[in-house]
Amino acid sequence: MIPALIIWLFKKYIRPALQNKTFPTLNIFGPLRWVAVVVALLCLSVGAVAQEQTVKYNVLHSGKVVGHMNLYQKRQGDELYLKMISEVKMRFIFSVKVDIQEESTFNNGKLISSQVCRHVNGSEKCNRQTRAVATGYQTIAEGKCGKIVDQKQIAANLMLLYCREPENQAQVYSDNFQQFLQVKQVSPHVYRIDLPDGNYNFYSYTNGVCSKVDIHHSLYTIQIQLA
Repeated sequence: MIPALIIWLFKKYIRPALQNKTFPTLNIFGPLRWVAVVVALLCLSVGAVAQEQTVKYNVLHSGKVVGHMNLYQKRQGDELYLKMISEVKMRFIFSVKVDIQEESTFNNGKLISSQVCRHVNGSEKCNRQTRAVATGYQTIAEGKCGKIVDQKQIAANLMLLYCREPENQAQVYSDNFQQFLQVKQVSPHVYRIDLPDGNYNFYSYTNGVCSKVDIHHSLYTIQIQLA
């Protein structure tokens, strides 16, 4: 829209003035000022364009690729939107297909809302939401409402760990368990997070980017690696 306005101003005022041999400079000062304003607005609009990125991961079990995960990021001004979609198909006694979709929205470094949905062999097993309210945060787990009181701001959740290394960060919010978990650095650029169900994960970083996640479950071990 703005480029079209610049073209219109050029055709209406500047080009006729240039075609006139007398060059009525005083008459085009007004339109030129408008062109300058429009150009400035165009520069501002370019700076406000959203930055989008999709990072792809492979999911491995016993060294074999059993699924994929995509992390979509969109930054615009003070807002950060994250969407993670993973599809995993494994075989134990029978075939198991797990589809997970997670979304998070942050504004000025504060979690505004998040949702995690998990389907196993097509059946919904998890649908949990967290939303910022005036008194803290409201949670919904499979239709049941709850609250996280006396917590004015959640600065990081597990999804955010895929975007940045948790240096000097003591805890992180789990959208699935809807509670805070401790972050423990076990070696340079490697962090351990123990889950309430007894399982645990290791997050490894390369140049500030999460390059691998080791998921240790009581029944299996899975690696999520950059594709």
